[in-house]
Amino acid sequence: MFLIIKKKLIYTTRILIFAIGFSHTAFAQSDQLKVVNDQTQTGTKSVINKTVKRQLMDDKVNINTASEEELAEKLNGFGLKKAQLIVLHRKKFGEFKSIEHLQDVPGIGLGFIEKNREKLTY
Repeated sequence: MFLIIKKKLIYTTRILIFAIGFSHTAFAQSDQLKVVNDQTQTGTKSVINKTVKRQLMDDKVNINTASEEELAEKLNGFGLKKAQLIVLHRKKFGEFKSIEHLQDVPGIGLGFIEKNREKLTY
């Protein structure tokens, strides 16, 4: 009788050792997958942030380099005539040193600048 209990105990112990080893492997793989997933998410967030920044920069209009068409197209309350005045002023007096210097162009006031400030760069 003692021999039967001993055999069952050995059998049960082997099953437990196998189960612990199997679960340990599963947890280790799970941790590896988590690390890979975290790295992928971090990489994805980085790519998204760079894309958003690039889009924001693409939406900005550089008043020292933009063409008449680009100025007229991207700025609110702005037509081709005012765009031509900016380009003409830029050719005649050089680059703008600040966004506020747009007020030196006839027909452009502080209201226009404030309405478009988020889109303007120099």
